[in-house]
Amino acid sequence: MIRKLYRCRWDKKIGGVCGGLGQYFRCDPAFIRILLVFLCTLTAFIPFLIAYLLLWALLPLGPPIYVQIPGKKLYRSKIHRKFLGVCGGLGEFFSIDPTIVRIICIGLALTTFIVPVTVSYAVGAFILPENPDQ
Repeated sequence: MIRKLYRCRWDKKIGGVCGGLGQYFRCDPAFIRILLVFLCTLTAFIPFLIAYLLLWALLPLGPPIYVQIPGKKLYRSKIHRKFLGVCGGLGEFFSIDPTIVRIICIGLALTTFIVPVTVSYAVGAFILPENPDQ
């Protein structure tokens, strides 16, 4: 069966593009949203913003029924939290030690990526729900 790429009707924040990409790649759309924000701030918004707007205009709307995405969901961690739980949630999502995620984020922030890392962390803290199982 061929998978089709479309905008999601149900899991959307703006246009449903990240929700549709999440369903197509079978991963949590929240991860795609955070990655998109990181890449947008890294490239001064223009290239990825244009790509998002083009996908919004070109992709058809998905089916009117709700489609559950198989796999893990990305949450903010309540257990492995130091500040807002975003790095802890990423560590749980990828099944690695959250300390490694924090070291990577701090390393990126101390180089030239301070704005993309900071903005992505803030967006993650805003859009990610806390883990209900913890």
